[in-house]
Amino acid sequence: MVTLVAGDILKEQLMVVEKVLVKSNEDIEKGEVCYNDGNGWLAAPNTLCGTKHGVALVAHDYSAVSYHYIQMLFFGLIVVQKISGTAIKKGQYVTVGATAGEVTLFVCGDPPTGSSSTYYTTTIEQGILDAMEDNLRYVGVCQQDAGSSDTVVAVWVGMH
Repeated sequence: MVTLVAGDILKEQLMVVEKVLVKSNEDIEKGEVCYNDGNGWLAAPNTLCGTKHGVALVAHDYSAVSYHYIQMLFFGLIVVQKISGTAIKKGQYVTVGATAGEVTLFVCGDPPTGSSSTYYTTTIEQGILDAMEDNLRYVGVCQQDAGSSDTVVAVWVGMH
């Protein structure tokens, strides 16, 4: 059995790779899900929503080098970092978890339930908007079962 390592490309056909500028004073690990906050690329937080994201193909220690461009995969099959504690099955969506840049199982957002005597109308409307936003947080589709203790997983990035 082949050991998968974060940042391993599993299929070279159909890949979309770009060179991107790393945000000042940010370190990036190989295989992290990243995004551009407007000032450069860094590990994506779990609040990532409806924005372009990619996976770092190399590690970047900002203080160790003077050249701050790295290769980022935006579409393709790649091994990404995964938070341990949750199993993910092939075909399930993944999202960024509590640790920036690492994925976990995507769970659809649920609008609030209850009677009008429990919630104000604006609370229900905000709950629906929050649930819709949650549903924009997925970053790819799992392509290989990963156990809860696994720290990497194969994912089609850019598949929505």
